[in-house]
Amino acid sequence: MHRNRVKGMMKMADFMTHDLLGEQALAVFPAAAQRAAALHPAVFRWGLQGPDPLFFHKVYAGSPLHKLGNRLHEERTDALFTVFAESVNRLTDESHDIASAYFYGFLCHYALDSTIHPYVYYQEHECIRAMPGENASAIHCQIETDIDCALYDRYKGDHLHLPTAAYQMNDQEIAVVSVILHHLIRCVLRVDVPTSELRPAFAEMLACQRLFYQGGRGLSRPARTVERLLGKGPLLTSHIKTGLPQWDALNESHSPWRNLWNPDVVCTESVIELFELAKDKAAELASSYAAQFDSGWMLNLSYYEPFDNGNYRRQKP
Repeated sequence: MHRNRVKGMMKMADFMTHDLLGEQALAVFPAAAQRAAALHPAVFRWGLQGPDPLFFHKVYAGSPLHKLGNRLHEERTDALFTVFAESVNRLTDESHDIASAYFYGFLCHYALDSTIHPYVYYQEHECIRAMPGENASAIHCQIETDIDCALYDRYKGDHLHLPTAAYQMNDQEIAVVSVILHHLIRCVLRVDVPTSELRPAFAEMLACQRLFYQGGRGLSRPARTVERLLGKGPLLTSHIKTGLPQWDALNESHSPWRNLWNPDVVCTESVIELFELAKDKAAELASSYAAQFDSGWMLNLSYYEPFDNGNYRRQKP
């Protein structure tokens, strides 16, 4: 498995993996969630990407919101969804529908990250043990890129296609989503980021993904040249999709692995099986929240697993 060195890469399930999960989960979501996604499909799709757009704002200038993206994956998951759900519940009319679509997509992002990350972190840790000089973040990124390519081939049986048109939000949708993200960051992380800084992040992420998915091998060589000139490691090449992985990225052989926060338990699930578990988790959460929104009574659900479940580089919360 080819590995690159990099500093400060994005640690997340990849773009199309989240898109695929949302597509499949939506089919078993409650009617209210399906209605919200049908009314605002681009907003639902951006919800599927969770906090990840924060990684791509002004990425050429060092991605100033990167740390906030990491913190939303690591900190106060209970508070995040409590604040988010209460915001959806308070809004009315079109703003409520937009916020609902974003919320249900965000649930999918959480369900997938928290389910698949233990496997990814385990594979990352094993690579670090075998190649101690390599950068952990780069390895993490490469593993998720490989999973992305293999999953898309498994479910679509076609060349990776980025549905850029499906992610185009109108002005009202961008405004509502940016305000919600601003509110989440302020309430959960106690950091005030102007909505003017958040609004461009979605288009910036999509532009980067277009390069990663459509550039292919033709982009790899010039990208490496740029990386050498900048001297900051392969900030691009770890994300570029160049074909199917040459290792069992989906663990279809059911090799043993462990959640490194609970290393005594041996797991053998494949990524396909984890994907199904994530879909079930998302559907269960969506049903619970849909019932709460319908009744007007909001409950504070407990999230025992953060987005970065199994992250051996920090202590289990």
